[in-house]
Amino acid sequence: MSRVKSGRGTWWGAAALVAVVAQCAMGQATAATASAQGDAVQLPAFEVASIRPGKADNGLLNFMIAPNRFRVENGTVIALIRFAYDIKSDDQLPKEPRWIGSDKFDIDAKIADSQSEAMKKLASEQWLEQYRLMVRSLLVERFKLEVSRITKELPAYALVVAKNGPKPALALIPPDPQTQRRPTLSGGSRGELKAGAVPMAFFTEWLSGRDDMGERVVIDETGLPGSYDFTLSWTPDEARNATLNGTAASQGAASAGAQESPGGSIITALQEQLGLKLESTRTKVKALVIDHIERPSEN
Repeated sequence: MSRVKSGRGTWWGAAALVAVVAQCAMGQATAATASAQGDAVQLPAFEVASIRPGKADNGLLNFMIAPNRFRVENGTVIALIRFAYDIKSDDQLPKEPRWIGSDKFDIDAKIADSQSEAMKKLASEQWLEQYRLMVRSLLVERFKLEVSRITKELPAYALVVAKNGPKPALALIPPDPQTQRRPTLSGGSRGELKAGAVPMAFFTEWLSGRDDMGERVVIDETGLPGSYDFTLSWTPDEARNATLNGTAASQGAASAGAQESPGGSIITALQEQLGLKLESTRTKVKALVIDHIERPSEN
């Protein structure tokens, strides 16, 4: 199972992976028709799916992706759209109607057994793209979503290799087709990220849209091939600010490590620990306009 757990920019599992395959042939899947600038697109779909009002009161979004199941706890429509359309920044998303960013839903969706077996043979990018397309189909079928695509130019960061090259902590994983590992990113909310078999494109999607990235899109210009294991540690902004203001002890905001090194931002950690750095740039990105959407009926 791959897992995604998010407050703001905190991800577990393969749901942060950049999908590069437009659509794979999945004959067993049922289909829905989506409208994007007037073009009909056939999408694979879940076999069954239930949607109910969210019950969690901790404010955390939780995605769970298993070989034959997709579950969401406390998810907004904006979060679903962000996943389904591979959106990296809130600047690419509509703000209206307001309920798409405030109403929370619990979703439990299952794919057919035959479809699940076929998906096990896909590469990680293709496997994740199938889930993206099925969630897109769910949005069309149950939320009556219709969108148009536009292009926007936004401030961005390019992730590049620093002058002295990548650090040994960025361990390249030799490809092994017999034991293919799905990319995983665990942690991040408290300033420590553990990555397993992660391509740089996967990593830049995790970085994109974070508060400590200024909510910018991050694009991969490292030129580093393959997948990597690494750990990244830094002091989150709120913990660092609390330490500098002398309030960490009373608020419990900073860890012991944060109190020792209040200046360790994630941008600094990227360069010092992994040998990667961020350069300011601008990039053209896709953005979405909602033409129509409805609240789903509970089932």
